[in-house]
Amino acid sequence: MKKIIFVLIFIILGCASQKPIEPNQVLGFDVPEQWEINISQNLDFDQKWWNIFNDDNLNSFMIEFMDENINLEKAMLNTRKAKQASVIATGSLLPSISISSGAVESEQNTAGFPPIFSTLFGQSSDEVTVFTQENYNLSLGTQWEIDLWGKLRQGRIATKQQYLSAKYFEDFLKLSLTAEASKLYFAIIEAEQVLNNASKKLKNAETIFELYSLRYNKGSISIQAYQQSEIIFNATKSDYNNKLLMVNSLKREARLLVKDYPSAEFLVNNNFPKKLPSIPNTLPADIVKRRPDLIAQQYNLLANKALDRQALLTLFPTFSLSGSYGSSSNDLEDLTNEDFSVWNRGLSVFVPIFNAGKLIANKKLAKSNREIAMLDFVNALLTAYKEVEIGFESDLTSNQALEIINQNITLSESIYNTTFEGFIKGSSTFEDAINTNNALYDNLDLKARLEKVRIEQRINLILALGGGFTIND
Repeated sequence: MKKIIFVLIFIILGCASQKPIEPNQVLGFDVPEQWEINISQNLDFDQKWWNIFNDDNLNSFMIEFMDENINLEKAMLNTRKAKQASVIATGSLLPSISISSGAVESEQNTAGFPPIFSTLFGQSSDEVTVFTQENYNLSLGTQWEIDLWGKLRQGRIATKQQYLSAKYFEDFLKLSLTAEASKLYFAIIEAEQVLNNASKKLKNAETIFELYSLRYNKGSISIQAYQQSEIIFNATKSDYNNKLLMVNSLKREARLLVKDYPSAEFLVNNNFPKKLPSIPNTLPADIVKRRPDLIAQQYNLLANKALDRQALLTLFPTFSLSGSYGSSSNDLEDLTNEDFSVWNRGLSVFVPIFNAGKLIANKKLAKSNREIAMLDFVNALLTAYKEVEIGFESDLTSNQALEIINQNITLSESIYNTTFEGFIKGSSTFEDAINTNNALYDNLDLKARLEKVRIEQRINLILALGGGFTIND
């Protein structure tokens, strides 16, 4: 018996000495050639990537967001759950030890029935002899499933990888949620700029309407022309009110992200960042490996590989060691007496023979989950490269679009000033004044939209690269 136990423990220790699979063991992919360029500069990664925008209001909002966001709190709790599951799986490799105690009192009559039943059968109390017996016991017991085949160890590896997957998914969720929060911040800046444009547009429409009112009162224009100017003024006023509603709605949404009462009080900068840090034309392809979602998928794949192995090992026999030591006596004082000690030890074997195919089905299910995890990992990898390439292209095109719209705004301002001045003097028509007014502020609105898009595309690129970074010469 002792020899068997020694051999089993030796085998277990040999299995336990094997190192778990590392994530880089499943990174066998081809890097696109256009990415296979190592830059000479050193990269410093920044967890607070939004600092690149140099906006104090944004920084304050993001700090509050990181502390108060409900979705981030849920992600942290899921990580804790996964960690505790890993602790539980590790504990299954160790023997369980328990202490038990009990006290039992029993009564029996000469007829072999409890006294109440003897009365029911017609026996008088004088005819019945009742025996009363007390028993006390105290024992220390242990049980240990011997992980001969590594089944429990694979379960521990799986839960550890699941914990790491949850941890990196939490990091990815932080990155993606902070990206969405920052986009919302810049969307508010855009909305306020558009609102400011609508206010100026409304003021110009009001000036035109007042001027036409004077002309109508003097009889120099028809009532139809006067009414047309009023319609334009009212429509412009309605447009302003709609844009004001949009600003307040976005601000309430931002306050809601930090668990505040959804009021419309929210401070943003008046303008977008004038200049963004430059992005190098080339980056090492391996930079995408730091993406937390990709790392999470790697660990998820490793977890499913371990679960697949564990499902196979459930088909093997299970060996368990058990033992206990204690005492049992009819007298409580004798529990500490060695003469009343009781002990037992043993080895049990469980061999699955028939289970209606459940174990085989479980093995096939685990294999399918492993294959799905592999496909998820490959898809995440391909998506990472796609998002980075799109990010670089979009970053370039957005800057070009801004240059064009700035030129158009300069032209629109010149045309508007000339036309509006002519309208006041009577050399330009009402339609010319309205059209140039609309064209100017439509271009200004478009500029605000493009500014926001440029920021969003830069945020998307940061997200695609797995976080912010700066380049050291």
